[in-house]
Amino acid sequence: MTISIQNDFASAVCQTHGAELLSFQTSLGKEYMWQKDPAYWAKCSPVLFPYVGPVPETVTIHGNSYALPRHGFVKDAEFEIAEQGKDFVKLTTKATDATLSVYPYDFVFSVTFRLTGPSLEVIYGVSNQGTDAMPFLIGGHPGFFCPMEEGASFTDYILHFEDENVADVSLNYPMFDNDAILFENLNQRTVKLIHKNTRKGIRFDFPDYLSVAFWTPIGKEAPFLCIEPWCAGTLDQVPNTNMLEKKYVQHLPAGSQKDYKFSVTPCE
Repeated sequence: MTISIQNDFASAVCQTHGAELLSFQTSLGKEYMWQKDPAYWAKCSPVLFPYVGPVPETVTIHGNSYALPRHGFVKDAEFEIAEQGKDFVKLTTKATDATLSVYPYDFVFSVTFRLTGPSLEVIYGVSNQGTDAMPFLIGGHPGFFCPMEEGASFTDYILHFEDENVADVSLNYPMFDNDAILFENLNQRTVKLIHKNTRKGIRFDFPDYLSVAFWTPIGKEAPFLCIEPWCAGTLDQVPNTNMLEKKYVQHLPAGSQKDYKFSVTPCE
């Protein structure tokens, strides 16, 4: 099922399957979200929980092995509508016998989409319903058109970080030949994906995440870029599937809840 929200400045569409964001447009109809072309990538914005990264065989948690899928399982879960208004919707899913067999923790996971002025806020909420501390990895994987302007190309775009210690990154496809690139230890958790001349594009804020990755499919020269806020491992840790050894693994005490927010704002 798809759900639409809107205000005077923008609109967004999501679906209950995987709580995936499908569209984010200005009131004038300019679309920013990648639109699921299987020739390049058949997703728009999968939700990553309770694991981030590939799983060749199993994931180890406290010495036990579990057959967790790549990037976790909520991306394939059917969510229910918990709350809804004209400019927001909150979707939830929870632990089942199937999830407990691969991740032995009782949780409730929510995704809230909220339009605030011209911005779209996306909030992942994690609630530990069990009696033990719950380890997990979490991340977003939204894909954005790049280029975003008629006549422009992927290489016309830069990543501009608000952190003054990080230089602008000029995009090119070979930089992704080894998969994603990751930035961590940022003083300001804001990055802009913008045209180097017009400065048009998007601003991406990720205040609750400890790193951010960028990805486009290897060797496809795809017209999009994913901006992925993570609390997970570093790229050199990808082969290590011991969850507790991941650099930014999260530990949520029993009975606790925590939110992880990112937001997208057009730069026009």
